[in-house]
Amino acid sequence: MRLRTAAGVSLVVSLALAATDKSQPLNVKIGLWQMTYTTERNGVSVGQAIAPGLLAKMTPDQRARTEARLRARAQGPRVETKQYCLTQERLKNAIFDSAQSQACQRTMLASTPKLQQFHEECIESGTKRMADGHFEALDFDTMKGSIKIKTDGANPLALNVEIAGRWISNDCGDTAQ
Repeated sequence: MRLRTAAGVSLVVSLALAATDKSQPLNVKIGLWQMTYTTERNGVSVGQAIAPGLLAKMTPDQRARTEARLRARAQGPRVETKQYCLTQERLKNAIFDSAQSQACQRTMLASTPKLQQFHEECIESGTKRMADGHFEALDFDTMKGSIKIKTDGANPLALNVEIAGRWISNDCGDTAQ
């Protein structure tokens, strides 16, 4: 689930940074960026996070440890810092649409050199996911943003992600993200 959440957050950030034909890209530098994500998660119980068959096979001690880990994850924010390569193509083109599911509908609400705002709705495998993103270019080498993600269905989840980005270098090196 951690990998899926990180991949989802990365995709949403990428989608927010990518512009569509009607939009204007954020007025920020191209190159290597350091992105700090502060993620708070709500709404996942043990029964929702673990398959019922696996849960039934756990000893009481294993179940108690698993419940404690899930509670700790839900109670406090998790902070991750990653490097991200922002290319001219990523900034100007909607190249991340190829990774976006056909089951998703994204609407750009604002797209200016200082602000990118979007709303996205997806329905996949009977689960509806809604995401609202807001990104601001504070100056050429600093940006901030937020993403709020909610899912309905069998495993409801709410994620709030605050993002702070700062430009590091013109050269991305080996960073593929």
